[in-house]
Amino acid sequence: MQNGLLAKNKNYRMIWLAGSTSKLGDWFNQVALSLITLSMTNSALSMGFVLLCRSLPGVLLSPLLSPLVDKYSKRIIMYTCDLFRAVFALFFAFAYITNSVSLLFIGAILLGLSGMMFNPAQQASIPLLVAHKDLPNAYALNSSMSGIISVVGALFGGVVSSIVSPIVCFLINSFSYMISAFFIYLTKWEEERITYEKKETYADALKVGFHEVKRNDYVRSIILIGISWGFAGGAYYIVVPLLGKSIYQMGGLGIGLLYSIDGLGIILGAIIVKKFIGTNRKRVNLAYGVAYVTQAIFFTLLTQFSSIFTGIMMILFMRISSGIIIPLDSFILQKHTRSTIRARVFSIHDSTYSGFMQLSYIVFGFLFEKLGISSVGLFAGSISLLCGFSWLLKLGKNNDL
Repeated sequence: MQNGLLAKNKNYRMIWLAGSTSKLGDWFNQVALSLITLSMTNSALSMGFVLLCRSLPGVLLSPLLSPLVDKYSKRIIMYTCDLFRAVFALFFAFAYITNSVSLLFIGAILLGLSGMMFNPAQQASIPLLVAHKDLPNAYALNSSMSGIISVVGALFGGVVSSIVSPIVCFLINSFSYMISAFFIYLTKWEEERITYEKKETYADALKVGFHEVKRNDYVRSIILIGISWGFAGGAYYIVVPLLGKSIYQMGGLGIGLLYSIDGLGIILGAIIVKKFIGTNRKRVNLAYGVAYVTQAIFFTLLTQFSSIFTGIMMILFMRISSGIIIPLDSFILQKHTRSTIRARVFSIHDSTYSGFMQLSYIVFGFLFEKLGISSVGLFAGSISLLCGFSWLLKLGKNNDL
């Protein structure tokens, strides 16, 4: 049981609380940053550039640093990342106070740099803290809590940024990282230390992760299908603020409302994983592929209508699909990867997914301004749809369905 896992496993509980707290603060940041960027620049392309600056450092450097995550204490890495993130989250408040667009970009870069090793370390630590039979529950719990947090964080972030001040949202974000660091400080567990052979250089250790991706069909397939949503996903994270502020004319409240519906969908998807999918190989493979297809369909429909009611329903159904994908993605990847190279594989997965999302921030930011939401949404959704079908066809040929 998930609740039993939290009650009985202190280290996992602390890591779970740390991740949940920092994610809550991230949503306050997400809503406030979207609002002030669009208000200061009135440009979808600028919104894309800010998102690019926040995520690009991890894309470029995370795979290169991933052997360090496998070799050194994941606990210390996460703790250090949180302390730096607590400082750099305040740059957005200074940008708003001084009305400086350049500070938005600087803050986004520094926040991205300071947090780029946190997720690989957290992902790699969970199998060390949780028994194999409990891993699906652990990942589903992480996913469902992420959904709850996005509902609460996005909704309150919208209220606070619109009624009080975006500055308060950035202060909350900074404080959330300090609380996260405190929870990580309370943990203690033994980690398997990797000792490289004398002839093995750092470059050799780095190549091991890429070799695993090349030879492991499951890992390679997960990474390739992740790339498809990484590309379409950049369009999604630009279109939500555009819909909330410009199409529905609701400002920060509209952005927060849409992101809260996003979180509700994630919760429902995680419940479906726990209740109906579990660890059965064929159900996992089928659900993963079908969810990618339905996610693409509902994303496309989201961009075709200007009614807020229709938008809410499409986001809800789309993110239910995402809520199925997220825990299954982590479960499939960790199940087919050795523990000694897991951080390197997760880093490659995260960086390729995020890398194509960075590309899409710029591409779709430009296209939204030139072609409009409807045409661009149809194009982005079609890409993800085709990749979802390719996963199902591949599994069908391999008799994995």
